Amino acid sequence: MLRAAFTGLGTRVRRFRAADDAMAAIEFALILPTLLLILFAGAQVVAFVNATRKVELVAHSISQMISQAVPPKNTTVAQVNATDLHFSYDATLVLFPYVMKDAKRRGMEWWQTVSINYAAIQFTAKNDACKNSTDNSGDLSACYEAKVVWTSTGTAQPGGDNYRPCGTAQLPAADDASPNRTTLPRSSFGPGSLVAIDVVFDFEPTFGSGFVPPIRIARSAYVQPRYASLVGYDTTNNDGIATKCTG
Repeated sequence: MLRAAFTGLGTRVRRFRAADDAMAAIEFALILPTLLLILFAGAQVVAFVNATRKVELVAHSISQMISQAVPPKNTTVAQVNATDLHFSYDATLVLFPYVMKDAKRRGMEWWQTVSINYAAIQFTAKNDACKNSTDNSGDLSACYEAKVVWTSTGTAQPGGDNYRPCGTAQLPAADDASPNRTTLPRSSFGPGSLVAIDVVFDFEPTFGSGFVPPIRIARSAYVQPRYASLVGYDTTNNDGIATKCTG
């Protein structure tokens, strides 16, 4: 009789263990979707961070290419042309190859998913006192006017115009302000000129794109010409990629 009692107890223990296994399976089934969501979301965060770094790399690399134009003898003004702009523009495929994969997924050409814009900015002193200013604060925006010399009106503009417009003075903004096609960092104002490269990319998650809107990544680079006082634009054989501003 005692043996029968132990046998019954053993059966109950085995049944309890089986029930425990079933409970674990239910718990796993409930938590698995959450784990997968965290996994896929984490992958998208990594992809976004990488895209942000690449957009910044494109802006800085292209600005270096354009700013290193060498002026002809007996002049301080260098010239770039449509070929130079196209060459540096296409360098994006090497610097940021993700755009090709992303464009294929969206059913578009790669240059329709990223906006790359060029501009040369020349600073002009507002008066003679500004020319002789000894202000060491690093902010000369009150003394200088920033004028667009030429700008890339012919590059793709997904999501709206991102090129710097002719005929509109560039306004000073905080150095840590978000890039804007009508403003420049205050610290960039001063005698001389600079090359401005603006890159905009709308990051669209591969997971959850149906309910997560594209995230705008915008980065700009501002570089003074290395060998010249100004980098101008040669309109010879211009195919419309850029416009030389007048006035």
